[in-house]
Amino acid sequence: MSGCLYYVIFIDDYSRKTWIYFMKAKSETFDKFQEFKTFIEKQTGSHIRALRSDNGGEFDSHHFKDLCREAGIKRELTVPYNPQQNGVAERKNRTICEAAKAMMHDLDLPTSIWAEAAGTAVYVQNRCPHFILGDKTPEEKFTGVKPDVEHLRIFGCPVYIHVPKEKRSKMEPSGKKGIFVGYSET
Repeated sequence: MSGCLYYVIFIDDYSRKTWIYFMKAKSETFDKFQEFKTFIEKQTGSHIRALRSDNGGEFDSHHFKDLCREAGIKRELTVPYNPQQNGVAERKNRTICEAAKAMMHDLDLPTSIWAEAAGTAVYVQNRCPHFILGDKTPEEKFTGVKPDVEHLRIFGCPVYIHVPKEKRSKMEPSGKKGIFVGYSET
């Protein structure tokens, strides 16, 4: 729905928390990394030490090399045709895709909402216990605070959106029916 065709994920190796950014073109990867880097540095007060990625052209630009050199970020590139060298990210990508596909097909929703489904999958996975983390959630490991999950809803369930008085006449309904397609970090 948003017109995006790609996504890039960043995974914190310590907490396994995942951030997903949607893009219309792969060339936006550098901008998304800069956005992520700024966010992490402001939130944690720490700097990114290493960036592991495949040898995709979007990660091998002069902009990436220069930024990493200036920021003191160690670049770890996998050997071509050896995705197992970046197993955590490869497995996470597969999990996101499978979860998004299952959510859309279970409710016969159009594939045009793949980005919303993928974003929801990441949001929920960040709030689910992980064996590697000693049954803590990635969110809890990253922030130190156990996440509240009372607001979680089933993807695709019916929702009602309030229509303010200023946007309707006296006899029009005060709400519209919709479909729940995800969460916002804000």
